[in-house]
Amino acid sequence: MPADTLSLAGKTALVTGSGRETGIGAAIARAFARNGASVAIHYVSEDSKARAEKVALDISKEFGTKATVVQGGIENEETAKRMVEQVLKDLGVDHIDILGMAFRRDVNAHETDRPCILVNNAGAARNTPLLEVKQEQLEYEFSVNVFGVVYMTQAVVGVGRMPKGGRIINIGSIASKMLISPPVYSASKAAMDALTTLWAGELGKSHGITVNTLAPGPIPTDMSKEYLVAPDGSPTALQLSMYEQTRAANRLGSVEDLADATLLLVSEKSRWITAQFISVSGGVTGTM
Repeated sequence: MPADTLSLAGKTALVTGSGRETGIGAAIARAFARNGASVAIHYVSEDSKARAEKVALDISKEFGTKATVVQGGIENEETAKRMVEQVLKDLGVDHIDILGMAFRRDVNAHETDRPCILVNNAGAARNTPLLEVKQEQLEYEFSVNVFGVVYMTQAVVGVGRMPKGGRIINIGSIASKMLISPPVYSASKAAMDALTTLWAGELGKSHGITVNTLAPGPIPTDMSKEYLVAPDGSPTALQLSMYEQTRAANRLGSVEDLADATLLLVSEKSRWITAQFISVSGGVTGTM
């Protein structure tokens, strides 16, 4: 009997929010491609186009797998459908096996390159006091973190004809369980957690698809580094507080930590794992 593997040969994956080479989404896409999957790299703004194309090109060169790029905002239902149709055409396939919705945290409400993590890797956040929260912020954060997850999942299961054994991974955050700031962001991620559980039952019994949430703790990326590392290179108070709560080791998480956890969940070996919230934080939420 051959050794067990995590091979994804013959699989097709769409990872939203994967157009930045240093980000979580790109690391997830690389892990999939390293194990044989064809991958679609997603970005939103023209400012990120060159970086997304480089991520796809580097993946093809390094792993010899097919990779393409797709552009659009996931918070629009028709755009989500169009992107899935484009992925099918570009990769020459008739279905998508893996959807990753990856995580990204935006602090500027007018940032144009909104994340989409599917893997459902989308995220938007501003740390605004209750009495200062405006309608625009609520609509922005929930459109990316909740509506976008709905539309991309609908598109991949419907237009993308996700088959039995398909995998949907929503990238959440430990903030939804710890109930820490930013409050609107944490609430929107908690809503996504609820969708994960409800969809697992619906899509599991009707389509044979598993749905799970992977929730990272703080991971240094382009968007989060300023909160974790001071200008002089020393750790911020937030980073030091994470050291105190982390059980696995005295360090922050890395994009590879989350990518490897995602790889485990999309493999055939995880066929009986669904409707789960899995903290990938070195044990920060291990007792909750």
